[in-house]
Amino acid sequence: MSDLQSLDLSEQELTKRLNQETFNHPLTLVSAVSALLGSTAAALFSMSDWFGLMVSIAVAGAVVCTGFVLSRMLFTKHIAIMSIIEQVRQETQLKREQIDDSVRKELAEFQEDKAIFQLNQLKEKFTTFSRVLDLQFDSDEMAHKRYLTTAEQLYFGAVDNLRGYVVLRHSINAINVAHIKTQLNDSELETSLRQALVERLDIYTDAQKQMADVLAFNEQVMTKIDDVTSRLGAIQTREATGEVRLETAMQEIQVLINRAQKYDISN
Repeated sequence: MSDLQSLDLSEQELTKRLNQETFNHPLTLVSAVSALLGSTAAALFSMSDWFGLMVSIAVAGAVVCTGFVLSRMLFTKHIAIMSIIEQVRQETQLKREQIDDSVRKELAEFQEDKAIFQLNQLKEKFTTFSRVLDLQFDSDEMAHKRYLTTAEQLYFGAVDNLRGYVVLRHSINAINVAHIKTQLNDSELETSLRQALVERLDIYTDAQKQMADVLAFNEQVMTKIDDVTSRLGAIQTREATGEVRLETAMQEIQVLINRAQKYDISN
């Protein structure tokens, strides 16, 4: 999940990102520089005929800079954070859909029916989660955006795991296990050749184990998506206890996202 690295969507982290974007925004930088240059020039050339203009530039820059920062940090904070969350989703969604299609085609090529079934199940479960989320929260609520984006990270992480599964499958495609085992049954086989064949068989076995680990981990992912969907559906009102249980489940999802990175071939 190299381009979706365990995004922290807590209010604290979102506020931190908002602060960074606000202070690095071109309007903030340009107006701040204008205020600084204008005030510096006014101080240096206080007796000049241009003094009034310089002061005006400094004041205007300061007003624009302060006004923009206050607007983003106080008055339109909710809208700005919602925009950040949506930006995160847009940055990753298209690429992940492309990966989904690519993984599906390659799994079909290798006739990896179990992995294909798992990919279909992942998509179905995430779709179900999204529908339940839409029923419980308005799409313009911050909670909706946070929960959806966090669940997307988990879903796309599982798809990335299957991409790693495909790569492992490619890596052992040329190893003929049946032929190797037939050769190893030859009691007159030279020691050096036997050792080479055993090493090749070990490579195949290790890859198969890693592939099995990927599928097993993705089963945990699907269980957690089912769990969160169930908890989400059980919220009948906006009572604090219900949302606390849901928040706890989303934190557990974040742990799974972090664990999923161990299967990411791009790391």
